[in-house]
Amino acid sequence: MATRIAGIQPGYLPWLGYFDQMLHVDAFLVADELPYSSSGWAHRNRVKAPGGAQWLTLPARAQTGQPIRDVALDPAVPWQRKHATTLRHLYAAAPAAGELLDALERALPADAARLPDASLPTIRLLAQWLGIGTPILLSSELGLEARYASRFPERPGPTHRIVAYLEALGATELVEGESGRSYFDVALFERHGMRVHFQHYAHPTYRQLHGPFVSHLSAIDLVLCEGVDAARRILRAASGANES
Repeated sequence: MATRIAGIQPGYLPWLGYFDQMLHVDAFLVADELPYSSSGWAHRNRVKAPGGAQWLTLPARAQTGQPIRDVALDPAVPWQRKHATTLRHLYAAAPAAGELLDALERALPADAARLPDASLPTIRLLAQWLGIGTPILLSSELGLEARYASRFPERPGPTHRIVAYLEALGATELVEGESGRSYFDVALFERHGMRVHFQHYAHPTYRQLHGPFVSHLSAIDLVLCEGVDAARRILRAASGANES
């Protein structure tokens, strides 16, 4: 039974703060039943280029409010090849690029039909590289959205949804990003015997390619530039006081 969890949408090649949350929980919930947003991170992230940050974007074909698990990928777009080529070009001078990018290419399924088919392998691979063994759960496999609808038929909002998720998992604590302060009702969690820890993430600096440091990129930037062992140390060194 997981006492403390983090619950967040699936992300494509997520940033370091995603994995910092993973370090602080008993189980990490990938909430793939939440609505897709074209302005979110479920289908994209940034890497370092000579001109600064550059997007890597999955070819999502989605309707407004569609559950992330159901978002289709455009089969006419060879995104796997494009992203692999881009990464090999941008990180050609990175110490560990060759071997690690070979592993990433193998992890990206050629037949990925939906958004999580592409994003989940990158989450699992980056967690492995960063030495994180926290169990990764998928909300659609656990039927958590159905649990929310049953527990709160009126579907009153995000706090009630997470309360239902936590109850279903037997959890009493949530690790949440700082932005959660703006939309979660902490008092409601407390009334249900639950506690929220808000993450205060101090992004580390590290050796990068292509000029001045740029923060909040995909975690793959750290791994490629510093190597697996150093990336693990850097992630944990920055993790000491990141929640309250």
